[in-house]
Amino acid sequence: MRDFAEDLREAAAYHGHLCSGQVIGVRMARLGAQLLGLGDPRECRDLAVYVETDRCIADAVGTVTGCRIGHRRLKWFDYGKSAAAFLNFETGEAYRIYRKYEQFPGEGADLVAFYSEIPDGDLFEIQKVNIPFRPQDRPGKPMEAVHCARCGEEVLDGRQVERKGENLCRPCAESGYYTIA
Repeated sequence: MRDFAEDLREAAAYHGHLCSGQVIGVRMARLGAQLLGLGDPRECRDLAVYVETDRCIADAVGTVTGCRIGHRRLKWFDYGKSAAAFLNFETGEAYRIYRKYEQFPGEGADLVAFYSEIPDGDLFEIQKVNIPFRPQDRPGKPMEAVHCARCGEEVLDGRQVERKGENLCRPCAESGYYTIA
């Protein structure tokens, strides 16, 4: 496994700058990998990470673990929380880690030094969790494709919703993030 400084350099380069979220996210990802007994998480094809924010921490966690949305190993939930869960698909073992409370260094302080001095137990809460997943949730080629009975668009891997005997995409069945102009 790379050392902390290497992980932090890569995360900051990917993200575009060094910030508190990068330091916290790198520590969170390294702790998640440690809890699952992984050497280098980037080499584990059975690792999936569920991030609960669209902030800086998500970039750091993805960089350290090698998990990416496009590879179906980084799952994103817009909960607005400084948290991530780490799942080993093979064993089913999973841990959710969240930041206990906000701690920020003073103006002009060294971010890395500040956060490095805080023990994991003071910075994070760890929960052993169960994360249900289906074969369709694993990385790889799509296992299933249906077309929405309303809009006709393709829906992959069981993400469709059945309403009155029809397969619908979620935006047609419920609501989406957009409306047709």
